[in-house]
Amino acid sequence: MAFGMPFLLVIMKTLNRLSCLAVVGFVAAAAACDGRPAAVPVDDPLRIVAMAPSLTETLLAIGLGDRVVGLTRYCPPVPGAVSIGGYFDPSYEVILSLEPDLVIVMQSHDELHRRLGDLGLRTLRVDQHDVAGILSSIETIAAECGVGQRGLELASSLRAELDEISTAVAGREKPTTLVIVGRQPGGGKIGGLWAAADDTFYDDVLDLAGGVNAITNTSIRYPELSREGLLAVDPDVILDVLADGGVREFSAEEASADWSGISDLRAVRDGRVHILMEDFVVIPGPRIVKTVKRVAELLHPEVEWP
Repeated sequence: MAFGMPFLLVIMKTLNRLSCLAVVGFVAAAAACDGRPAAVPVDDPLRIVAMAPSLTETLLAIGLGDRVVGLTRYCPPVPGAVSIGGYFDPSYEVILSLEPDLVIVMQSHDELHRRLGDLGLRTLRVDQHDVAGILSSIETIAAECGVGQRGLELASSLRAELDEISTAVAGREKPTTLVIVGRQPGGGKIGGLWAAADDTFYDDVLDLAGGVNAITNTSIRYPELSREGLLAVDPDVILDVLADGGVREFSAEEASADWSGISDLRAVRDGRVHILMEDFVVIPGPRIVKTVKRVAELLHPEVEWP
């Protein structure tokens, strides 16, 4: 799977809430076709169904929004496109009714991938679990859709921007950083939470932004941490990802206040707990540069960022 199940559940719940706000437009495995023969061979698909927000955003970024006929309820809205349901509960009836030339799915879509193949639909399966995968998937999707040069140019531009950020923080001390990807905010306390570990999108983000992941040496990509586990890790910086704050009607200040009761944590004592409520920080797509830049600014406030 591209993501751990606890993380996927948290992110899908987050994106479901964000979709109510009509959010518009937001990681090295190679992307590849699934190998199944298409029912009707099409060199340049004109009717595309995107099965994740990052896939929809990729299609929009390479100028193919007019080809998107179906997307999930979590995706940014596209004029004329129909909702096919959710990431985990799509309507195959609706997908078939759209008569798509291509359905683009994520690496974690095992059952969906199999079912679509059984239905004779042409699919493209990509892996965006890390930054290299994001960039590679942009090129692969563009090539599959007959606009390969657009994908190469976009990926090249994003790589250049990421290189600029990495250069700006090169040689500086790398703070150990804990990325929280799931918790229940409010109530003035910290309970169970999930953190991003090795081999994840956020691990790549930290590396590019000049930080070091506080969670290592685990085979679980998104392990659950208790309060005691949190104290044992004791990071320099905590990035608390809560991208659905506007929907659940809590503020960054309220979410930050939850941490005040754990003054034993270095990050709390030093005032380095940061609440990230921007939607792009949970979508591993073309807005990857915005995510890395945002994190770099928090980890290295001493840098004069343009």
